[in-house]
Amino acid sequence: MAQQNINVGAIGNDGTGDDLRTAGTKINNNFSELYGDVSVLQATSGIGTSGISFDSGGLRFEGSTADSHETLLLATDPTTDRTIFLPDAAGTLALTADITATIDSAYVSMITGTAFDSGSTLTLIKTNSIDSAHTELLIDSAYVQLRQITATFDSSEVTQMIDSNYVKGFADSNYVLGFVDADHINSVVNILDSAQILGIADSSQLDSSDIIQMVDSSYTQTRVDKVDLRNYSVATSPNAGDTPHGNLIFVTNGNSGAACLAAYDSDAGYYRRIALGAQIST
Repeated sequence: MAQQNINVGAIGNDGTGDDLRTAGTKINNNFSELYGDVSVLQATSGIGTSGISFDSGGLRFEGSTADSHETLLLATDPTTDRTIFLPDAAGTLALTADITATIDSAYVSMITGTAFDSGSTLTLIKTNSIDSAHTELLIDSAYVQLRQITATFDSSEVTQMIDSNYVKGFADSNYVLGFVDADHINSVVNILDSAQILGIADSSQLDSSDIIQMVDSSYTQTRVDKVDLRNYSVATSPNAGDTPHGNLIFVTNGNSGAACLAAYDSDAGYYRRIALGAQIST
């Protein structure tokens, strides 16, 4: 039966609406159909309506005991139309917490027949993991080059970034001397000839004053045998206290006013003269 609406007329007491009997009949018919539908619902579901109600946009269940505790079934506010299908099976709905509590390590061991300790787990991971060979097949040179940042620099651009000021900023003379010392130079002196040394000095823009500061007389004398044949007189001969044993000099008046060679005797504390012979000849 379609819903029966009561005709209330256009305005109050205008005599165009249903009379009281007709209106009451329509009301009875509507309720009769409604109660009939509820009875069919109860008979189909096997439950009564005393424990079920609609509340707060959800369905509230009283349960088998009428008390202050009910279960309210609600839906999260949907962002679009949703459809949820209940399975065609008998059973109890489980929450996520119930699933975690039920499917634990003991449950997995029971199903698989294997107790998974750390060793078993690592074996399972190794069996099903990707090794380096498989990884290289996926990530090869073409894959890397496709994703790398392309930036090409020629010599002029590199020179602009790394110029002499940049190099001098962290590699000064102390820095160089820290690892290129006398021992290092002595170890390569047989490899570098004069042309190579001059080429290095020229490329480093070292002038004579720079070289003299690094390779002075003290530096040279510590690396060669003492042979000093500069002209001295008896009065200007080197200080005996600073002279090593065997030091050889040329003295213009050391042989009773005549020229001679002289060798220092540190035990005696003075130079011993070596008389010069006749002119050399073949």
